[in-house]
Amino acid sequence: MMKIQHLITYVGLLGLLISSTVLQAAEPVRHMTLQQLCDSLPVQPTYQQFQDYEHCTKEQGPEQIAVLFADIYQKKQGKVTLAYLDGCKLLLQDFIADDAERYQNFSLWGCDHTKRYCVIFEARWEWWRYLLIDRKTKITTEFTGHLVFSPDSQLVFEYLDSRNSDTFDRTILKLYRLNDDKLTLLLERNETDFGVHSAKWVAPSTLEARLQHFAVNDFNRYVEVGMMRLAVSGDEVKVVIEKTTQIQ
Repeated sequence: MMKIQHLITYVGLLGLLISSTVLQAAEPVRHMTLQQLCDSLPVQPTYQQFQDYEHCTKEQGPEQIAVLFADIYQKKQGKVTLAYLDGCKLLLQDFIADDAERYQNFSLWGCDHTKRYCVIFEARWEWWRYLLIDRKTKITTEFTGHLVFSPDSQLVFEYLDSRNSDTFDRTILKLYRLNDDKLTLLLERNETDFGVHSAKWVAPSTLEARLQHFAVNDFNRYVEVGMMRLAVSGDEVKVVIEKTTQIQ
């Protein structure tokens, strides 16, 4: 049986991942991750919206992700297989037991539209990480925040608002360029007065993100406070932030 401590951590993870509920059946398949497969939630979701979110991210969404990438990804009896471009395979094994040191659970978070880059989500006992797999070079890069690929697979945005988490104590806001054999960090901001609630690419070099902050006099509740736009030209990133609510 899973310990209560682990259950609490997993519920915390779900709270941090709130960004989706109902599958977007009409959206064409290009780059596709679990968050992009599902509709965005409001900053303060209702109980029913959260229940729909759990169904999407834990059941319906992962099943559809597995179908979309069935030619390169399989998971059977806790064994994950991801094929590299040369035909070799990456093998990862779940360990689902009441053991804080050894517990691990792997699942495919998604891939870019070229299928060169795929993201494996690894859930551990009190923490998690995303493994960005380059199927060409076989290089694995670890991330903590959620990853969103640009439509042309040239950029990837990482974000996490973890101020209400006991596991992570920093807010992540980074932008990388996907080079042929390495990642180049283009932008890193250490914000204290807002975090990113959700993000999407509106063009190959333009990203929009909804911003959130603690409600006034209530650090257990978030409110939406504005929008952020990133416009990339070469290795230069222009950041425009529009506040819709005064932060106190």
